Amino acid sequence: MAPIILTPELIQRIIYFLIRDWTRDGHPLRRGVGKHAAVNPFWQDTIERRTFATLYLDLERLSEVNSIVTPRRRRYVREILLEVVLPWPGPRQNPEKDKEKLRNNRALQATFEAFLQSLSQWSADELHPGGIGLRVFAPLPVEKRLHSPSWRHERGPMWKRRYAESVLELTDPARIAQYSPVVAISEINVDAPRFEDRHISAVAICALLAKLPAAKRVSFNWWKWRRFSRMRNELADALSQINHPIDVFHICDDSYVAMSQSQSPPSPTLSSEGEDGLSRAFHILSQRLKELHIDGIIVSKELFYPRTLSVHMAEPRWERLVTFSLSYPPVTPSGEWLFIPDPNASDDSEDEVNDWLSITSSQEPRSERCIATPAMQQFYIAAGRAALQMPALEDMMLDAGLGEGDEYWHKFWYHAKRSTAKALWTSSSGFVPDDDVLECWRKVPRKYLKGELKVEISSDFYAA
Repeated sequence: MAPIILTPELIQRIIYFLIRDWTRDGHPLRRGVGKHAAVNPFWQDTIERRTFATLYLDLERLSEVNSIVTPRRRRYVREILLEVVLPWPGPRQNPEKDKEKLRNNRALQATFEAFLQSLSQWSADELHPGGIGLRVFAPLPVEKRLHSPSWRHERGPMWKRRYAESVLELTDPARIAQYSPVVAISEINVDAPRFEDRHISAVAICALLAKLPAAKRVSFNWWKWRRFSRMRNELADALSQINHPIDVFHICDDSYVAMSQSQSPPSPTLSSEGEDGLSRAFHILSQRLKELHIDGIIVSKELFYPRTLSVHMAEPRWERLVTFSLSYPPVTPSGEWLFIPDPNASDDSEDEVNDWLSITSSQEPRSERCIATPAMQQFYIAAGRAALQMPALEDMMLDAGLGEGDEYWHKFWYHAKRSTAKALWTSSSGFVPDDDVLECWRKVPRKYLKGELKVEISSDFYAA
């Protein structure tokens, strides 16, 4: 009887079904599938292509990663899940102590250093052409619930509450800068943590990003910027260390909600020279991007244009920028509100208006029935001046966080496509751009599209 010859495609399907655990959701790889790789070189290549597609690394595994993930196997790696393993904490009913914070921060520092030391040995010609995605996470403590029938391992909500006002930070960011770059990472994602993860400082992520020159897509979270506003200057310094081009850069505060009347404005963050270092750092970084998305973070108009431009300084230029998206709290870094109560609101009594006008600078103005301050006109002029230096710009979206839902809002959208361009201001405040603002924006399509700008001013939340 002649031997049966199977095609490579059919063999791959057989291997696929053999190495999957069909009793579990998602069908992960079975444990011990590596032993099947010894059948022959074809089986070895097929199995390792799947077993090494996703690497789970922590401080311990990083010490041996290069002996296991050999240069031949590195081309299979598509994703790295970098786990920051933290020391076992004190009792969860007790507050986090300073010594515990220091131990955790040292664990983050050691993990990042080990990652850079190990992965810097991977060369670009060993990798998959699409590069490797990186996700960083720090799990909450795991408890075995003995009373559970299934002996499930759980990270309970009490641990989450214990660390509700804490983030992991590097103990020595300058040491990170001394390591060789890692060219293997093409994307880094440190979005809002899952329910069972700790929060990691945005400063730490930017310090790591500065050593990942091939990272083209970046997404991370500056969690609770109001509480951690002390990090603002540190974040500006960390951003200034990022020198490589990036396609998509997204920073957000997923905990941010529109400011309410019960809140106070954040403490002023301007330097003694009056310049906002973080907005300036975003301004410089944005000139190397294709897409910039900033959500829920205070910025100044220096994000668009420097406060002063000396004769020795070249005009800023955004050659690659296509999309500029900004959702910002309605306050400046110096603590000045961009919207004030409308004294002409029809349903306000005289006493209520007087109450509004007597609000001190340490209180928050209400979001309802607001009008824009003159600073908003200057804000749009600065944005228009920047757009004049953005030859590839297709969309600029600026959204002030006046409230939740569609009752109070203030939005701007510039959209350019082919030979047409449109600028839309839609606001519940009745905002109308000054002539200087309109003239500045009309210059943008005239310069790049050889056409005129269509302007729409609306009070319709759904205008587009």
